[in-house]
Amino acid sequence: MGFSSPPSWLKPYHVLSGGEQFRCDLARALAAASAPGGKPSGCESPAGLVAFDEFTSVVDRNVARIGSAAIAKSIRGGRIKCRFVAVTCHYDVSEWLQPDWVLDMATCSFSRRCLQRPPIKLEIFRCRRAAWRLFAHHHYLSGSLSVASRCFLALWEAVPVAFCATLSLIGRKRRWRISRIVTLPDFQGIGIGMKVAEAVAGLHRGEGQRVNVTASHPALIAHCRRSPHWRAVGVRKTGARRSDRFIKGYRGSSGRAVVSFEYLGTPEDN
Repeated sequence: MGFSSPPSWLKPYHVLSGGEQFRCDLARALAAASAPGGKPSGCESPAGLVAFDEFTSVVDRNVARIGSAAIAKSIRGGRIKCRFVAVTCHYDVSEWLQPDWVLDMATCSFSRRCLQRPPIKLEIFRCRRAAWRLFAHHHYLSGSLSVASRCFLALWEAVPVAFCATLSLIGRKRRWRISRIVTLPDFQGIGIGMKVAEAVAGLHRGEGQRVNVTASHPALIAHCRRSPHWRAVGVRKTGARRSDRFIKGYRGSSGRAVVSFEYLGTPEDN
């Protein structure tokens, strides 16, 4: 449902924002309905069916649109095995949900499969390290950022949504690694982070450089395993060796299980 910021997973429910609580409520209901013979607690709907009243009424419209797209992606992709009915007075989420049918009580009309999700067009450009402040506390490991980083910012409709940073690999000519990928919570769940990472990796490929990413985040690993644009180049169950004795402040992936992937690129990158 887009609630994929590990730092927020540790917070009590009552301190979450309205948008985060909305996504948690949805995730819990959908997970319960997807279980064999399951349904949300206190729900009178048949098993495998979730009817969500006042859908997106308590969140801002960016959260509403992205959250709707995340639901549609998960259900159509088979990760959530249930039927979902959204009851809402907000018309702006219809095309983002891409429902099989729409019943409009205001006009007494019924339509089937006539909506397509609007495209999400991102602007990605080099930026200063100062932009990292907006994203630092959402990173799942550390809020630090190397002074040697190349920084990239992604905007959607002039609003910052994602950040990516790369670093030159120590002692490896023309080899770079993606050191930070962060998507703000309100825009998670529809693959923006990896699209930005691949766009940045493509820029490096266009300059004749090779790009790796090493991570323990399950969503990133799952994407790279499925994608033809990445290939696994290493699995370390205990992480990499510590390197801070050579470079002050450099830790790499010491002490944690990680998977490394190399970006293979697309015809456009080459």
